Amino acid sequence: MKVYICGHSYEVVEVEDTFDVDSTHFGQIDYKKEVIYINKNLTAEMKEETIIHEMVHGILFHIGQDEKSQDEQFVQALANAIYMGFKLG
Repeated sequence: MKVYICGHSYEVVEVEDTFDVDSTHFGQIDYKKEVIYINKNLTAEMKEETIIHEMVHGILFHIGQDEKSQDEQFVQALANAIYMGFKLG
């Protein structure tokens, strides 16, 4: 699967959980390789949420808001708002 972030094509790759952060870290974005890695053992809904979360990181990075991209609480709040908009829409 591919997603597009600010004109960049990112491949979404499912992997074993190797993110070495904590048990609440389900994905990671690699800006240089243009890849989003997500834990393959998540439910379908959690995968969707994680992809959106990583896309928010990517959007903020590509629009020059790298500081905001590092703020996990901000990223998660924005990702949740976007995800719920699609679910409820």
